[in-house]
Amino acid sequence: MKTVIHIILFIATISTAMAQKDSLPKIHHAEPLYMDLIRDLGARRGERELNIGGAMQLNKQYTSYAGFVEYEFAPFNRLGMEVELPLAFYQPLTLDDKQAVTPKNRLEGLKLSVQYTFFVSPEKNLSMAIGYTNQFIFHSFKTFAAENKLTKGNLYSPFFIAAKKWGSHINTMLITGPLYEQKFSSDPGSFGYQIHASIFYTYMKNNFFGFEINHIYINDVYSTIIHPQVKFKIGAGLAAGIVTAIPMDSVYEPSVFLRIIYEPKRRR
Repeated sequence: MKTVIHIILFIATISTAMAQKDSLPKIHHAEPLYMDLIRDLGARRGERELNIGGAMQLNKQYTSYAGFVEYEFAPFNRLGMEVELPLAFYQPLTLDDKQAVTPKNRLEGLKLSVQYTFFVSPEKNLSMAIGYTNQFIFHSFKTFAAENKLTKGNLYSPFFIAAKKWGSHINTMLITGPLYEQKFSSDPGSFGYQIHASIFYTYMKNNFFGFEINHIYINDVYSTIIHPQVKFKIGAGLAAGIVTAIPMDSVYEPSVFLRIIYEPKRRR
């Protein structure tokens, strides 16, 4: 997987050396709120963004709360990088329910990602990119405190992105790629895949509404969730997104998700 990152960085470095900073075209595509991009497609050097968010989900025996902090930036033209820290907390529906099977609170892991936009066509309103995410999967806080063990595995996720704009308002996007979960225990690793499709209607430039269809298969578990969502500007460089989850199977329960997006002025 290190080879994938090296190839992306090499291509980005060569392309940057061959073009002026602002000479490369860029198309504004609506970015999904749930399966968001590492950086805008066709990113320009100096772009950066901070995301903070959280979700709540009611299960049969407990309530789960998820949160994350995510920082993304573009060190070169068309190259985006991201660091994310996802957290998860769980609470039984009743405090005296000793029979409830509740997962342990945890920092889910450390996610490091890189993405390179290798194709941008203003004539076709089409952008394409490749990328890679490596998630170091952590043990729960309780396990770490008791056994002093931090990581329990890795999740490797190379991906491909294609985004198409239809006219001035309709945006579609596809994100797909294989998944491989490596466990540091004696258990064998697991292969899988992900397919994420979205369609949005944009208005007033940075506002949109629409939905994602997110499908993941890993560890012999299929899950398909529809995520209706809306994004709206709330200030200079500041926007908010609200996402609901409608599961298509019994793996997950409905949930609600909030994302706060801060994008300062670009550094030139």
